[in-house]
Amino acid sequence: MIQEPPSSSTPSAAADLRPLRVFAYTVESQAALYRVVVRVFADAKARYRVQLRPDEIAPEVRRLGFTDLLPADGLDRALDQLVEWGNLRRSHDTGRVASLEDFRRRHFVYQLTAAGEAAERAVVAVLAAIESSGSLQTVMLGAILRNLTELADELATNDPSAARLFEALFNIGEQFRALTENASLFLAGLHAAIDAGEVHAEAFVVYKQAVIGYLERFVGELAAIAPQVTRQVRRIEAAGVARMIELAAAADRAPTLDAGETAEPNAGPAGDLALQWRGVAAWFVGEGRERPMVENLRGAALQAINRILLVLERLHEKRFRRIDRTADLLRLASWFEALGTRDDAAGAHRLFQNAFGLFGARHFGGLHEDPEGIRPGASWWQAPPVPVAPMLRQMGRTGVLGRMTQIEDHRREKLLLAERHRREQEDFLAALARFAGRGPLALSDLPQLAPGELRLLLGLLDRLLSRPAGADGRRLARSRDGRLALTLDPPTAGGSARIETTHGRLTLPAWVLTVEDRQPVAAVRLAAAG
Repeated sequence: MIQEPPSSSTPSAAADLRPLRVFAYTVESQAALYRVVVRVFADAKARYRVQLRPDEIAPEVRRLGFTDLLPADGLDRALDQLVEWGNLRRSHDTGRVASLEDFRRRHFVYQLTAAGEAAERAVVAVLAAIESSGSLQTVMLGAILRNLTELADELATNDPSAARLFEALFNIGEQFRALTENASLFLAGLHAAIDAGEVHAEAFVVYKQAVIGYLERFVGELAAIAPQVTRQVRRIEAAGVARMIELAAAADRAPTLDAGETAEPNAGPAGDLALQWRGVAAWFVGEGRERPMVENLRGAALQAINRILLVLERLHEKRFRRIDRTADLLRLASWFEALGTRDDAAGAHRLFQNAFGLFGARHFGGLHEDPEGIRPGASWWQAPPVPVAPMLRQMGRTGVLGRMTQIEDHRREKLLLAERHRREQEDFLAALARFAGRGPLALSDLPQLAPGELRLLLGLLDRLLSRPAGADGRRLARSRDGRLALTLDPPTAGGSARIETTHGRLTLPAWVLTVEDRQPVAAVRLAAAG
């Protein structure tokens, strides 16, 4: 039986690890000339012109603006070198041969080899990656959601189309790759810009206004779309991922010599599609106990906002602080450097002693409430403590002369605030237990609500009603921190719900509310329903 050659994606042969001379044109001493020549051939092939003569290459180099790279003795040696490396292929230019003497002369035409063209595409891709800044592509989130919806709807039919399944899976894979790669590039570039912003203060202040708005819009869109994507992924998994992969792979399966043999279950298009689907599902839904990667992206965006605000705070402090320790240390370092160039060791020692030497401690004095009870000349270690005014501790000076004011004790107020916060937290958690984790909850079935439960219900409804309704009338939302997933199903025709509260009766449409808590209830904060 003839076996299929090993896949190019898994380099098993030693030949796959040999040095690739086809990339030598990017690192040699005359790399600039070689790269321009290869670019001329790539541009010509893009215009469906395959072969070029040496006298046709030089004008193209001049047209690109690299006249200074052209050698005085012509391009023959550069072309020969590219042929030796495997970037170009040459053949005799028989079209210009009119006699035997012409045939003996050097007349060649050149064209890109397949390896040379691939190497040039790789170089262009590397340069694009170096210069790329990436983006948070909210459009890709919507495109992924649309394709997942089409995929789930197609699987729900009696006879799914293999071509449509393959097209949807292919589109999802490309859009997912673009989303993740661009997001990674954007966040990496953003952190680099934040680090540079600590130096270029004015530019950073202008930059942060646009970036914070951009990040907040992305986080909001992500919080709205991610639950819908998760729902479609679960619909597809319920319909059968193995069946979907098998049907989609059949649309792109090429015939092989061993078609009669039993194929490997994860080989060919089916294996690629299965691996691609596992990546998408794990990214949005999670795998096992691992949290979804989409949550990490949201956390990274929020962390970037926090970093921007922290840098702004530092810039603000640096601008309005009377003493800039960095500037002082840099000035001191320049003085030491100046003394070092003059070889003035004694002056350097005096400067060090004045800058970092230890001298006698300086003390401050004040009036004690009971001066007769303190023995004159008593040590500070043995004398009773003297209350120090807050202004003296913070500013190094007192506002008025005379007896120091009594320091107020706010411990009682702090305890009262802590107790009130604890009670509010307990009321909120008790109210949340009424709605979260109970599945679809019809408002008409609710018993009498306590004040805290009523406040929470109104907050959840306000969050949901601010979102647009879908085609089926359903509204989806998230709490501001993304921990509560909210769903509001429309009421039946003419249905209404009467909710009894301690303050009276509330009449609402007979909505069905679903609250999913992604973390233990004890970890949810009071602001989650806001």
